[in-house]
Amino acid sequence: MGKDLDVVLLIDKEKYSIGTINHYQSKNKKTQIILGGSLRKDSNHILHLINKDFGLTKKWPTYSICRNGIIYQHYDPTFYGDYMGIKEIDKKSISVVLENMGMLFYDTNKEHFVNWINEICDDELVFEKLWKNFRYWENYTDQQYESLAILCEFLFKECGVERDGLGFNVHDQDSIGYKGILTRSNIDSDYTDLNPSFNFQKLFKLLNIPIN
Repeated sequence: MGKDLDVVLLIDKEKYSIGTINHYQSKNKKTQIILGGSLRKDSNHILHLINKDFGLTKKWPTYSICRNGIIYQHYDPTFYGDYMGIKEIDKKSISVVLENMGMLFYDTNKEHFVNWINEICDDELVFEKLWKNFRYWENYTDQQYESLAILCEFLFKECGVERDGLGFNVHDQDSIGYKGILTRSNIDSDYTDLNPSFNFQKLFKLLNIPIN
């Protein structure tokens, strides 16, 4: 099965497509793919955005990737929104949010790991590493890596983003001008996504990007 066919099968452009009021219809040259996390369970980040600011928010990412690998396109990748909240970045970037609860806390009363809004995470999905004063995180799924690789291949071809990536999740002062794949936490140290469970080597191997 070719990559183009894979993309057609995986991308749902209808279910969570947003209206023109929720993004800017100005076409721009794209040089970055910014990876972020939903920090909510399942597709609850989408439901949150649907209602945010009385339905008027422009904080939508371009794409969301579910834990089962389904890709939702929210708007045309040549357009832009306010995902990062910095025009210089938003205009030239394509944002991809992976469904992931992010940092977790152990609730002794519930006897479960929960995220910042008390959604429960299954114990078998918990990854442990101390980073930015947090110790527990939700893992990413194999289906997400596979779908992300397919989507990136599509965006390299269709939008001209360079086949390259930083390959780490810490802040980098040169990230604003970087061309390729990067994360929200590369751009701003206040972000915790992508979380430390993300395996950049696994993604880069799928994309044939050299691993430093």
